[in-house]
Amino acid sequence: MNRYTFSNELKRTMNFGMVIAVIGVILCICFDSWNDLMRGLSMKQGTVHYFFQNSAFGGVCRTYFLPIFTTLPFSTSFCSEYKENAFPFIVAREGKRGYCITKYVINALCGGFVIAFGTALLFVLLASVFPVADAPYQEVSVAEDFHLWLAIYHPFRYGAVETANGFLTGVLWSCVSVCSSAYIPNSFVTMTSPYLFSFALGHMFRLFRIDNLYRFDKWLTGYSIIGSSMHTLLFSTIAVLIIISILGLLFMKKVRGRIENELYQ
Repeated sequence: MNRYTFSNELKRTMNFGMVIAVIGVILCICFDSWNDLMRGLSMKQGTVHYFFQNSAFGGVCRTYFLPIFTTLPFSTSFCSEYKENAFPFIVAREGKRGYCITKYVINALCGGFVIAFGTALLFVLLASVFPVADAPYQEVSVAEDFHLWLAIYHPFRYGAVETANGFLTGVLWSCVSVCSSAYIPNSFVTMTSPYLFSFALGHMFRLFRIDNLYRFDKWLTGYSIIGSSMHTLLFSTIAVLIIISILGLLFMKKVRGRIENELYQ
């Protein structure tokens, strides 16, 4: 993978779509508790943990709209290059393998950054107005749903976990979108594929009656905790790495096939 090419591709992600995507991430989480947020701002009551918890509990915006925002900065770049017949020139400079790896890795990092930065920025904004969590009447020791124990006793670490989960979520959705673009190089399909994947994944888990405790999508929102917040973050990382590795292989196989077709036509 050429460092110069990687740097140039990374710079391409820094566009107006990045700004819109970050704002969209913030609004997605806020809209799931919009009435409570407005009431809390006017009455100076509420906690940061509550708004993240309420969104993770079943927020429509965070579940279905947030994945689409990860596609705005860069995920449709493959579609553009395919339609413009730019493969012969790009591959001649980067090579087949270099092109595939660069395109996939940049998309993953871009999507991860969008949600991680949006999550961290929202956390800081809310924390400037509300406490991170209320002190409980009884010490929280066993139940750690929505990272409650961490929010109460280690608020900075809680913010870091939410940001890390946001990064993993963004990486996953952006990898889904860029992989779909290799098979169906259409910008609309590429942008909506994370939403469709999220929708289908949720229904599949419900169809097979998989307990929420073992659903990695619930781990990423903090809805389900296994052992502790840090253990759950580790399991989430492993699950996402496995999925994006499979998607990456599928992406590379399809793109290399398309490149060969373009070169030898």
